[in-house]
Amino acid sequence: MARKKPESFKVWKLGNLKLKNRIIKAATFEGLTKGGDPGEKLGNFHEKFAAGGSGIVTVAYGAVNQDARTFDDQMCMQEDAVIAQLKKITARIKRHGAAASIQLAHCGTQTKFSRLSSKPFALGAKWGLNPYGMFSGIPFTRPLRDAEIMRIIDDYGNAAQRAVEAGFDIIELHMGHGYLFSQFLCPAVNKRKDQWGGSIENRARFGRLAIQKVRECIGTEVPIIVKLNVEDGFKGGLETDEALEVAKMIEADGAATMLVLTGGFSSKNPMFFFRGPSFIKPLIEQQKNIVGRLVYSLAARNFPDMPFQEMYFLEKARRFRKVLKMPIGLVGGIKSLASYETVIAEGFDAIVLGRTLIHDPDLPNLYASGAQTESGCITCNRCVAHIDGDEGVICPRRRELEQDQAA
Repeated sequence: MARKKPESFKVWKLGNLKLKNRIIKAATFEGLTKGGDPGEKLGNFHEKFAAGGSGIVTVAYGAVNQDARTFDDQMCMQEDAVIAQLKKITARIKRHGAAASIQLAHCGTQTKFSRLSSKPFALGAKWGLNPYGMFSGIPFTRPLRDAEIMRIIDDYGNAAQRAVEAGFDIIELHMGHGYLFSQFLCPAVNKRKDQWGGSIENRARFGRLAIQKVRECIGTEVPIIVKLNVEDGFKGGLETDEALEVAKMIEADGAATMLVLTGGFSSKNPMFFFRGPSFIKPLIEQQKNIVGRLVYSLAARNFPDMPFQEMYFLEKARRFRKVLKMPIGLVGGIKSLASYETVIAEGFDAIVLGRTLIHDPDLPNLYASGAQTESGCITCNRCVAHIDGDEGVICPRRRELEQDQAA
């Protein structure tokens, strides 16, 4: 008797886009765009996920303007050379039957970018301290004015239009993890008293207008994925009740095609969205200068170990699934084939994976064929530390296993 194909590996449609399965390789900045150039190394990195069976492969991080970068070596979507290189990468992804997605974002205050043409933004009416100032040499943040907000919204639309020209099938907009839109949503960070602050409707306005601008610029056929926190995970941060209200607004606006639910805030509690053992020690080891090592050492208390369990955002995400009709993808510790099937059985539409695919890009093909039902990823989180390494993001455990086998 033929083996029944798992639900997570059946063909489905996101908007009008036909996809071979429900597996999405998550956007994970890889540290492979030296000088902001998405070249051969980045293409090699993403093609292996397409060849390994992922239905959607997401490229990151696409800064919507010059000041939107978190790191020096990130690509800016305003540069023509970047678009030319991305055309080669999307072609490599698509040759394996996968769809190519790109995550577009703005860092807001979360930046180590040392070549800022303007100082990082503050969300209040006054100048403030830049938490990343020791990295960038820019110790202060400045108020973000209305005209700049509207210009950034336009930059999102232009970046998305250029991404479609580069061959991307899907646009992902990051509204979580403490990036700019997430900063506006967060009550602990957004202290504005104007139309961009205060009520949840005001705090959500910036992100919603950007989503609508992107839709206006790319037309009706290209799906838009919005990555949204179910909660920020720290005192004073965005809570689930308000996050659910934001999700309802996004659905009612009608511009977004799917939500991907996540959680956490990079500058406050990065382990909240990774879970498992802290990666702070290996991250310190990857720093190339004493300043970087010192800053991360001082920030180590923000990187505590956190208990890991599979599908750790599922419980919160159920509340969203219960009230929303739009497609929803889920991220967060989805490792085994059984977990894949649980996510789909619970009514979610896609499974979004990071670390397990970094450990083994062929995992979707292995699960689909029945050759494997469990991931070899042990959630050690050492891969995260290599964002600052010379090789970019790798799985150290995978390398160790391969070296042991060769010995």
